[in-house]
Amino acid sequence: MVRLTRRHGFFRWLLSAALLWMAAPLAALETVDGVRTLRSADVQQTDYPTVQAVHFMSQSLHRQSGGKLAIQVYSSALLGDEAALLQLTQSGELDLNRVSVQALEDLFPLIRVLSLPFLFRDVDHVNRVLDGPIGAELLAAMNRKGLVALAFFEAGGRSISTVSQPVGRLEDLRGLRIRVQPSALAFAVFEAWGARPIKLPFSQTGNALATRLIDASENNLLAYASAEHHRHAPRLTLTHHTFSPEVLVMSRRSWDALSGAEQAMLRRAAREARPMMRDMWQQREERVEALLRLAGVSFVELPPAERARFEAALRPLHERFVGSPEQRRLIARIRALR
Repeated sequence: MVRLTRRHGFFRWLLSAALLWMAAPLAALETVDGVRTLRSADVQQTDYPTVQAVHFMSQSLHRQSGGKLAIQVYSSALLGDEAALLQLTQSGELDLNRVSVQALEDLFPLIRVLSLPFLFRDVDHVNRVLDGPIGAELLAAMNRKGLVALAFFEAGGRSISTVSQPVGRLEDLRGLRIRVQPSALAFAVFEAWGARPIKLPFSQTGNALATRLIDASENNLLAYASAEHHRHAPRLTLTHHTFSPEVLVMSRRSWDALSGAEQAMLRRAAREARPMMRDMWQQREERVEALLRLAGVSFVELPPAERARFEAALRPLHERFVGSPEQRRLIARIRALR
């Protein structure tokens, strides 16, 4: 099994390297047949809302530029996992990348606040925060370390899916091997809940569930369905423990190679894509939940008292992960927003 996994990883790396080599001139924003093409990558499938949002941006750029600007989108982790794609974007080998905020925590500690469990009351609260001055300030705070942040994207609430016994109370997590994102905060959260968190790239999660390397995973509803994790982990507990959003980032090197007018077009395209992506997300969530129920997925709701126990178990983590004065001020502003 290990040999097969390594061989699969090698072929994926080889394909990614070949694609990057063949498309290298595009990373430098050279004009080919009168069109300057940006390359964008995503670990999600082609029909995923964040992927479709970047396709929408490409159409907007095409209209604004009179056909002189476009975006080529590589989905389904074709060019690598999230960590690798972020490194390629920072180095300028990749122009655009949709990335979870949890992947940016080490680069921008202030952004870790957005992944704090039970910070947001619901999706509407998230959108009010990200659409207003707080969202604008956080995007600006990520305009360094080789990156330019263009827009926040919807990511829904993250919940827990299990292979066998559903999670109905805090004790059900004890000893459970659960895949988490490569994030120190995510790891600590499930450790505090008594689970055995395992950091794995998203693209490896389905196989890990199928082979029982892990007992559970946590993600939003659309990622859970799109990657078909429900086939191996058909019990879904709607904890909605985080509503951490995603971010569309651009390589600073690629950004600086654009003219001021082209930069304005790109920012406009990103602004236009956000409401489109949000509507698509919300409509798809309703449809996907209905389809999952028909497919036999069991949905578990946590009673308010049990949810309070989950939250209380995490309070000691606040000082460790979001204890700086700047982070505390941000948390207070987010909680005060109505």
